[in-house]
Amino acid sequence: MDIKPKLENANIGFHYTVTDEQIAAHQKKSVEEILMWIEETSKFIYEVQTPEERLRTKFAKQFNNDAS
Repeated sequence: MDIKPKLENANIGFHYTVTDEQIAAHQKKSVEEILMWIEETSKFIYEVQTPEERLRTKFAKQFNNDAS
C-alpha cells in the first residue's frame, strides 16, 4: 500500500509553539503523569480519527518499524 498524505494536507505541514513556561511545567511532571497524558492523548486521537485515518496510521507505524 502506498501511503500518501491527503491531498488537502499536501505541502502544508504543521507547527506548534511551546513557551518556556510550558516546558518548565512539563519538566516538573512525574513519569506517571507523563505516561497518563500519553495514554489519554492516544485514546483521544483514536476516537477522532476516521477508519481510513486509523488504517493509514497503522500502516505508517508498520513502515516505521520496518525501516528501523
